[in-house]
Amino acid sequence: MDNTIEGKIISKQMGVFGSRQLVYGYLGIETPSGQQKIVKVDAFTWYETLEVGSQVIVDITNLGSTDIIVAEKIRFNQELMTNTDRPSIAAASA
Repeated sequence: MDNTIEGKIISKQMGVFGSRQLVYGYLGIETPSGQQKIVKVDAFTWYETLEVGSQVIVDITNLGSTDIIVAEKIRFNQELMTNTDRPSIAAASA
């Protein structure tokens, strides 16, 4: 298995749990070749975005000896982002 997935977030199912507001759930990622992958997001996932439509690079690993793909890090794919995908300075500081 590759250690990264590049693509567009096409779906998400997330929940926030506990007093620490931990985010758990799953993202659907579509790769440039059209392949769709399901990626688990948990309390240990570092992310810049979880928004549908975002172009991302996801560092992944398997959950133990299972076939479940877990995101370790989700970051914007700077090469594929358009100006409309980038957060504005005003929005980032709000």
